[in-house]
Amino acid sequence: MSRFTQNLVLLLVGASMAVMLLRGTYVHYVKPALLPWLVIAAVVLVGLGLAAVVRDVRNAGRPDEHHDDAHGHGHRHRGGLAWLLLVPIAMVAFIVPPPLDARGATAAPPVTSAPKPRDFPPLPAGPAPTVAVPEIVMRAAADPARSLDGRTITATGFTLRYPDGVYLGRVVIVCCAADAQLARIRLSGPAAATAAAFGEETWIAVEGEVEPGSAQAVNDYVPTMSAATVTRIEKPANTYAY
Repeated sequence: MSRFTQNLVLLLVGASMAVMLLRGTYVHYVKPALLPWLVIAAVVLVGLGLAAVVRDVRNAGRPDEHHDDAHGHGHRHRGGLAWLLLVPIAMVAFIVPPPLDARGATAAPPVTSAPKPRDFPPLPAGPAPTVAVPEIVMRAAADPARSLDGRTITATGFTLRYPDGVYLGRVVIVCCAADAQLARIRLSGPAAATAAAFGEETWIAVEGEVEPGSAQAVNDYVPTMSAATVTRIEKPANTYAY
C-alpha cells in the first residue's frame, strides 16, 4: 500500500467517524457518555489525514530517492487491492447497521452467588415513576432497603417470550456494543396476557409492582413484576440501557 493510500484511509476513517457523530448513529456502538472522546478522535484523525494528504500532493512532483533499488530497477506499488479497504470504511458511515436486539446481546451468565448488597438512591417521586429495567433487576436482588416493595413503578422495554411466560427486556451496555447483555423481568398479573399477545420484541410500557422476594438464586435473580397495565409504545431512538 502506498503512503498516499495509507493517508487517504486515515482521512476517510476520521471523516466516517465525523459523519456518525453528526447523524447520531454512534450510539449504536457506544454509550453517549463517550461522545466528547469520539469528537476529539475524529478531529485528530481528520487533521492528521488532511495534513498527510496535502504533504503528499505537494511532494508529488519531487523525485523519490528511494524509488530505485541498488541495481537501478524501479519498483511498482501494487496498491490496487488496498483501495478496497476504502469500501467498508465508507459503508460504515452511510449504511448504518441497527442496534443490537435480544438476539445479538449476550445472555447474562448464570449467577453463582448472591449479589453483594449495596445502597441505592431513593426512587423518583410520583405515583408510578419510570425506573430502568437494569436498575429494577439490581434493586430487586441487592437492595437491603427493599425500596421496590409495595411501590408502583413504570418500566419500558421489549417483549420476550420464554417457556415460563412473557418477559420485559432491555439490552444493556457498559461501554460499547461488544459488552452488551440482556436484562429482563418476568411479567405476571392481570396485564401479563396483554403483553404476551404482542409480537416478539414489541416495545411496551408496563406499570405495576415488583413481587417481593421474586429475585432468587433459582431464577438467576430475575425479578417478577405484577403488571397492572401494559401500553404499546414507539421504539426509542436509542434502544440501549446503561
